[in-house]
Parts: sequence; C-alpha cells; structure tokens
Amino acid sequence: MSTQHKNQTLMQHNIHHCRTTYFTKKTNFVWSIENFWNICNYMDTLTSSDIEIMKNKEKSRIDMCINRERCKLYFYIRSNGPNPIEQINTLRYNIYIQGINGAVLCTNWKKLYFNNNPLYEVCIQTLRLNEMEYLPNKTLSVYFTFESFENALHETMYENIKKRSEELATRKKFADHGPDSLVTFLVDGKRLSVYKSLVCAASPVFDKILKKRNDNAEEKAHEEIEITDVKYNIFKLIILHMQYNNYIEKDFAENHTIFHKNILIDLLAAAHRFEMNNLKLMCEKHSIEYITIENAVTYLDIAITNNAVYLATYVKRFIKLYFNEIQYTTEFLEKIKHSEILFDIYEQDLLEENALYTKYNGE
Repeated sequence: MSTQHKNQTLMQHNIHHCRTTYFTKKTNFVWSIENFWNICNYMDTLTSSDIEIMKNKEKSRIDMCINRERCKLYFYIRSNGPNPIEQINTLRYNIYIQGINGAVLCTNWKKLYFNNNPLYEVCIQTLRLNEMEYLPNKTLSVYFTFESFENALHETMYENIKKRSEELATRKKFADHGPDSLVTFLVDGKRLSVYKSLVCAASPVFDKILKKRNDNAEEKAHEEIEITDVKYNIFKLIILHMQYNNYIEKDFAENHTIFHKNILIDLLAAAHRFEMNNLKLMCEKHSIEYITIENAVTYLDIAITNNAVYLATYVKRFIKLYFNEIQYTTEFLEKIKHSEILFDIYEQDLLEENALYTKYNGE
C-alpha cells in the first residue's frame, strides 16, 4: 500500500499485491544395468545415457565408478556440455535401488553443491550379500530423482483507489444549490433535513419519490419521508455526502479506523439502494483495503449482491492471484457451483514479470 501526501492532504492512494511463485523441474531417471557382475569385473567406469535436467536443455550424464580398493560403487553427475565440470543447476535429489520387494538403500533429499562429490555410494559387499533381493535377474536398477530450478515469477495487481483530481471534479457538481426548500427524512425515530435540490441531484431514487409527492397532493401534505431499510448512522453519512460531496472521502483519509469495514458495506448497500453511483464507487474502492484471503469470497458475494462491478472485478483478480490458497475453501467451492464465476476469475489479467534473484551456491 502506498500513499502520496501534500501538506498532509491525501493526494493519491495505491494498493499493491505481489505473489512470487517458484517453479522447479522434476526429472526421474531410471538406470537399469543388466549383467551387473560382469560389468563390475570388466569396467572401472560406466557412463549413462544423456539426461535433460537443466532448463537450458543441456544434457547431463551419470558416471558409475567402481572403486575396487574400497569395494564401493560411486555415482557422479557430469555436464555433457563444452565444460564437463560445469556446475549442474540441481536444487536437490534423492536416489534408491529398486529391489524385488521395493526401494532399498534410499537416501534422503540432498542438495548438490559440487559435481566432484559423489551423488550416491553403495558398498559392493552389501549388494553381494543381498543379491537375490537387490539385483533381481542380476540387474541393478538405480532410481534418481532430480529437482532443478526453472524460474521465479512475480504476479502483481495494482489499484489506484483515490486521485485528488477526481475528488475535486465531483465536488464542483454540488458546489452551489442556491435558495431551496428542505426535505426531512425520518430514520429510526430521528430527523435529518437536507435541500431538495441536493437530494434530487445525488439520487435518482429520491428524485422520483419527490416528483411523485409533488404530483400527489395527499403525499405532498406529509412533510417527512420515512426510511425503514437503512440505519440512522448510515443514512446520516448519506446526507453528509449529499451536503459535502467530499466529506466521507476526507474523513476516511483522516480517520481510517472510524470507517469500519461493516460501515462501508452497509453504506455500499445503501448507495446501491438509492442509486448514488459516486458514493457507491467510493465505498467499493475503500472496501478493497479490507479484502484478505480469508474473506475474499464474502466480498465477492457483497459485490454481486449490490451490482458493484468495480469491487467484483477487483475481488476476482485477487482470487486469481491467491488461487492456491482459496480454491479449496468451503465458501469458494460453494461459489463456483456457478461456473461462469470461475470462468470470470480465470479471465482476469494479472501483471507478470520475472523475479530478480541471487543464487545461493552453498559454503
């Protein structure tokens, strides 16, 4: 989140999210060596076929070296490029021998630091003592699993929820109302009065109500309009917005904690109810500050219920960015029963860029 101030007045408010994903490549290589004992008696080193491990598609090979003095087998990995001792870009690996009853002589995951260190070593005497189990049909089968680094990618989303220039432009619309009569609203037993011209300019719904009252003598005789589906504290904010178009925006910037997320949600619903589009959009923009992985689906419901297109679009982008964390939650699984919502999420655009990094080569 970033802001820009001038003389302590909030000029711009930006919200950023960045998710970094680390991509690896997994390579399984099975080396089955038939007539193993004959090879042991005849060779010192046996080299495997090519293996594609690294992302640049350069090949590697494995050397099986027989050390008769130590009575051991050693397995080394070598680059098959112009420089055989080039460092192999492998994150980690594990190895085991496939015996007649499953995997034996298994290693834990290990990190490859230097090519001149053996990947794996086996005591030849151990193979002889367990020949029936470890070498079925006199075949030694060694299973290698390599994980290598492919790429690190940033996925980002950016939203500018406030520009001072936009606020000033909207304020001009309600700067002067001139001599005017008042209309009084009765909400939760309390009265709120405001100029009719402001009410009509701010809300097409109230404009229709007041025009209808003027055309109906009986209704016109009732000076008050009762509001039953909006709380007093919310309707008071609506009146303040009618009177001072930047009041809520200014208060939100200076007293962020006063505008609890529940107030914004109620205010958004009321703005939708009375078709006050400027106020509705402001509520949508500030609501995105409260969106988290845990409540994203709830905010998507709020957006859909109130036809809040800006908020809905943002939440869908947010869900796409954090899809791995959200996709198996009960709320999300219930929501995607409507397949068009899932399609909309996949269709959202995120910015992508390769991550800069410095490789750790070990000590």
